[in-house]
Amino acid sequence: MKMLKRLVLFVIALFTYLILREMLNFYVLAYTANPYLGYLVLAILIFILVYFVVTPLYRISRMSGDSGPVRKRKKELELIELRLQRALKNPYLKQIKFDPPKLGSAMERYEQTTAELSKRTDEIRRKYIVHLFYSSAVSQYGFIDAILIFSANINLVKEIFTIYTGRATGRDLWQIMTQIYYSIAIGGSEGVEFAVEELISKLGSDTLKSIPFFDKVMVSIAGGFTNAVLLSRISLITENYCRMTYIESTRDLSPDPAQILTSTKAIVDEPIKQIKKQLNDIAKQKAIDFSRYAINPTRTVIEKALDKFTSQSDEENEETIRVKRSIAAGMNPLKYFSFRRLRKSKK
Repeated sequence: MKMLKRLVLFVIALFTYLILREMLNFYVLAYTANPYLGYLVLAILIFILVYFVVTPLYRISRMSGDSGPVRKRKKELELIELRLQRALKNPYLKQIKFDPPKLGSAMERYEQTTAELSKRTDEIRRKYIVHLFYSSAVSQYGFIDAILIFSANINLVKEIFTIYTGRATGRDLWQIMTQIYYSIAIGGSEGVEFAVEELISKLGSDTLKSIPFFDKVMVSIAGGFTNAVLLSRISLITENYCRMTYIESTRDLSPDPAQILTSTKAIVDEPIKQIKKQLNDIAKQKAIDFSRYAINPTRTVIEKALDKFTSQSDEENEETIRVKRSIAAGMNPLKYFSFRRLRKSKK
């Protein structure tokens, strides 16, 4: 376990280094053009880092405690009873007016209760995975990409903890961090490379390959899909930690790779279909102004697909609005932040 903790610290330190390096590159570039512009860019980058990374981490650290799954069978029933008692005060269950089961064994009542929590967790998982898929696909800078991935992971873990328990100690968070690292390091990216190749082969018809910017779009989509798979893995590990009551080893928390890929594909399948449809429409056009796609072809393709989808209905649906927010996050985190603040102020 000591070695695992050291590895987790190393990963966190490496990730922090990559973010800070990208920030420094932005700052130097802006400062070279104009010192005052450099100071302004530095202030903006620090603000983004604090809002998307530091603040969520701080909020998680302030949560109070809950017990993860036990490793001794004789303690399992005690944990189940404790979680059933806490479920009576669960804000989400109160909100949906869930009637706690009174018949059956403790395990049966616990499974009925967590089944309701799992439904809500699936909704949250879908929201974050779609958001990260779109935002990281259109993002063109390593710094923004790193912020988006880190922020999505932190906030999703926090929301899953909140749904199941409403709280988590530093010990719990450290435990889940080690499980997440263990899953990624030991389980690796098993199946991800194959899934990405399969994705590209489905999209990569001879007709679409004739589009000059097709390769660039494919790289972006593959990156977004890979990030979505890793986020799905982390969310499932977190939910297992919150839901499972007994484990023999940390391996028990790791989901099956096939389950991760199937879950992720089901979520991003529709967005990918919309992108492919738009690419097919572009390939069929005889005269195309490719200059419109020069800066960020992935963003342009996604936005055009959204415009066609929206034009078929009288008004934008919630899914379309969320995609536009994701694009805003990938292209301009400040715009995304402003959008979120505006929504909160109206509530």
